[in-house]
Amino acid sequence: MPKIYIYLLSALFIISVYSAIAKADQTNLKITGLPKNLQTNVQAHLSALTNQEVFTDIRYRSHISAMVKEALKALGYYEPRITFYLIQPHRPNKNPLLIVQIIPGKPITISQAKVTLRGGACRDEDYLALVAKAKPLKGSILNHRQYENFKNSLDRIALHKGYFDATYLRSQLKVAVSHYIAFWDIDYDSGERYCFGAVNFIGSHIREAYLQNIVPFHTGDVYSANNIAELTRRLSETGWFNSVAVIPSFDKKNIDKKVQLKGIVTTRARNTIETGFGSSTDIGLHLKTKWKKSCVNNRGHSFHTIMKISAPEKNLEWTYKIPLLQNPLEQYYLLQGGLKRTHLNDTKSDASTLSVSQYWERSNSWKWAAHIHWILDHFTQGNNTNTTMLIYPGITLDRTRSHGSLMMPNWGNSQHYSIDISNSLWGSYIDFIVIQAKNVWVQTIQERSRFIERINLGWINTKNFSKIPPDLRFFAGGDQSVRGYKYKGLSPHDNEGKLTGASKLAIGSIEYQYHMTGKWWGAIFIDSGSTLQDLQKNLVNTGIGFGVRWESLLGPLKLDVARPIGNGHTHNIQLYIGLGPEL
Repeated sequence: MPKIYIYLLSALFIISVYSAIAKADQTNLKITGLPKNLQTNVQAHLSALTNQEVFTDIRYRSHISAMVKEALKALGYYEPRITFYLIQPHRPNKNPLLIVQIIPGKPITISQAKVTLRGGACRDEDYLALVAKAKPLKGSILNHRQYENFKNSLDRIALHKGYFDATYLRSQLKVAVSHYIAFWDIDYDSGERYCFGAVNFIGSHIREAYLQNIVPFHTGDVYSANNIAELTRRLSETGWFNSVAVIPSFDKKNIDKKVQLKGIVTTRARNTIETGFGSSTDIGLHLKTKWKKSCVNNRGHSFHTIMKISAPEKNLEWTYKIPLLQNPLEQYYLLQGGLKRTHLNDTKSDASTLSVSQYWERSNSWKWAAHIHWILDHFTQGNNTNTTMLIYPGITLDRTRSHGSLMMPNWGNSQHYSIDISNSLWGSYIDFIVIQAKNVWVQTIQERSRFIERINLGWINTKNFSKIPPDLRFFAGGDQSVRGYKYKGLSPHDNEGKLTGASKLAIGSIEYQYHMTGKWWGAIFIDSGSTLQDLQKNLVNTGIGFGVRWESLLGPLKLDVARPIGNGHTHNIQLYIGLGPEL
């Protein structure tokens, strides 16, 4: 027989013998006799053992006993009784079963929990609340993890709030096993709380005064890690920097107890250009190009232009932002302009726009803005052709609040209100008042269930509606409006059946989302709305549909299918694809 066959047969024989031995050595393990909380902890300690590591001899039984005792000791049971039973299999190819029967015994209970706070901790609400909530009651069962967690919580508060001299004068957990009692004895001196010192910026080209006015605290304010995180966020939100790091430093030898901060930043590229192709149900294929100059000068001015090209709309916009020294992040001017050509449904428009706006944010998170707009629009809407020049001031009020993820929050609410006024006294061709209100609510009812409600109301008061440019008139239909109808396909019609736009708008929507798996959500929805000129001729359009959502870093990516119902409308089933935050 050739040697190669001899080697192969030998190898197969060795493998089969080894497998049989390994199989024979495998033993299953079962824990009995414990209540659920103790059982869970014991199994967690034994989880490192595989079946191959569980044997039936005394050496491994001693190892298992030690692990069980360690697990029970952590929960206050110091004297368990452990008995082993080995059950041999009745059928071949079955593993033996080693049963570990445990009687936990009498638990150790807390006789006294003494926690003494000294220094600033004895007056600090967070420390006092921790002691009131987490100190064990007399007679409760000893839990070593509870003791360690309590000390860790003391340390976390110290780091978070700036008690950097904190120390334990005494820290003892005493156990009298023979009497089944335990004692906490903690004497904790937090020292006094540190305060913020100066903030020094490194690597910035922006004037120091602008940066200092972004800092959300003052020298001498008490230290808080939340304020450092807020400063980091505010510096990032300016758009001036590519990276931001705020680093605290202090010297315990200094009697002034000041924490100095270094704001280390790297400047964002002065010019960035972004170009992308996309497709949406509303406007089809489109090209978008954005050029941004993040910092024009050392006062933080910025400039960007956006060009959007699609079959129904061509749009070129520019924006120049001027931060104000007293509060560069929340207070600023915007100078804006644009050119827009529209050929959509029954709308043809060539518009030029200019505007000046001032923005400021109140402490209650409401953002106010005052605007003055100029628009020159040559348009045809249905069979009506006009050229209109308007100058109209306005005020907007916005607020967005949310909990959880920024892009897909557990709870959230966004509100937008605006009023614009045009009058021939200052050169406008026509007089009007436009009022709008938009609200979105997000509510999580259960862990897997969310509701999203939307409402959009609008009113134009004018005696010259025919001269109102199409962009100021109300249309409905499409994503973020009434799904089931094409984009801006709903409005009153003229005598020839062409869309005219409306002076009044009311849209409501409710959507239910269910978490299916991973980042996937399912959705069903109903949208309903009306665009009208005369309240006596109210026609409500309703659409229903379903869709899916996928959580992305830019917000939910959504795909919806919807159809109109209720009024015999001729619109077909509509498909919607979208990406972006819900608020």
